Amino acid sequence: MSRSSEGIEDKIAARPVDIAEIPVVDFSPFLRGDLSGKARVAAQIAEACSRIGFFYLRGHGVDQALIDAAFAQSAAFYSRPVDEKQRTRATPDWYRGWIPMPSSQPLSRNSRLHEQFRLQDEFDDGEVDPLFYRPNRWPDDMPEFRRVCKQYYDAMTDLSRHLLNAFAIGLGLHETRFNGYFHKPLSQLSLLYYIPLPEHADIEVSNTVSHTDEGPFTILAQDSRGGLEVKRRDGTWIEAPPIPGAFTINVGDMMMWWSNGRYLSNYHRVRNRSHFERYSIPFFMNPDRDVTVEPLPEILAVDQEKRFEGVHVGKHLSRFYESLNRRAAEEKSAM
Repeated sequence: MSRSSEGIEDKIAARPVDIAEIPVVDFSPFLRGDLSGKARVAAQIAEACSRIGFFYLRGHGVDQALIDAAFAQSAAFYSRPVDEKQRTRATPDWYRGWIPMPSSQPLSRNSRLHEQFRLQDEFDDGEVDPLFYRPNRWPDDMPEFRRVCKQYYDAMTDLSRHLLNAFAIGLGLHETRFNGYFHKPLSQLSLLYYIPLPEHADIEVSNTVSHTDEGPFTILAQDSRGGLEVKRRDGTWIEAPPIPGAFTINVGDMMMWWSNGRYLSNYHRVRNRSHFERYSIPFFMNPDRDVTVEPLPEILAVDQEKRFEGVHVGKHLSRFYESLNRRAAEEKSAM
């Protein structure tokens, strides 16, 4: 997560979405590789990113059996007793693994009514960084959990590289324009578990605070429960229900900065009013640690005005993760 919408009016109940507001893009022509198909798909993605910052992606090439297996392993982990999940709990100095929901908190639009299992890549070049280059925490008695999560992570990384090419073409750039920023990416996979909102909860209560995402973009797999909501440019909240077989893609802050604001990093939230447990699996694609993200010179040559200053990825994500670490330590001490 990145920019929070605290202080921004977001109490309006979401209305059902007209699917034209969050378009469905068939990615298969892009994956086939013919130039006309790539250009057509990239134009559809660019239009969605400029208008609302979200789109659904079909024809993405990821095996549905793998997606189903990832959800099954997530459900298996969250069904475990707390003392078993506790063995993989993330700590402020090693922020990978299980992140529980706060034991007690007031119900509001700032509530955190969900749990998370957080994974990143495990690089084998020997470099160690307390935030970025550490091994994952794995349940030692769930080998299938580890196998499936790693396979899913790899599939998301592959799909992300194709999406980067599409984002570039949509901006009028060469399709490999972003490739040099992703040699050792700091991407993150999260297995999320949302409790149903209490029956007595006010209409403005959310499972997550309204926010934008830190990195260039997010690939989200939703279960069938729904609950994701997106804020339009006019401030109206709309529902973004799951579509079978499709990922939900959203632009993050870094892609907005690279594009000098042509692509919109939009606010979104989750309100699980289904009366059932909800699972989702977002993959956050992030650049290398030492990259500085700022409006691209090719775009500035046209726009003439630089709307965003440069941001160092490592420093930016360090501040974000350290704020999470402080929150985790505070929650643990309050138990």
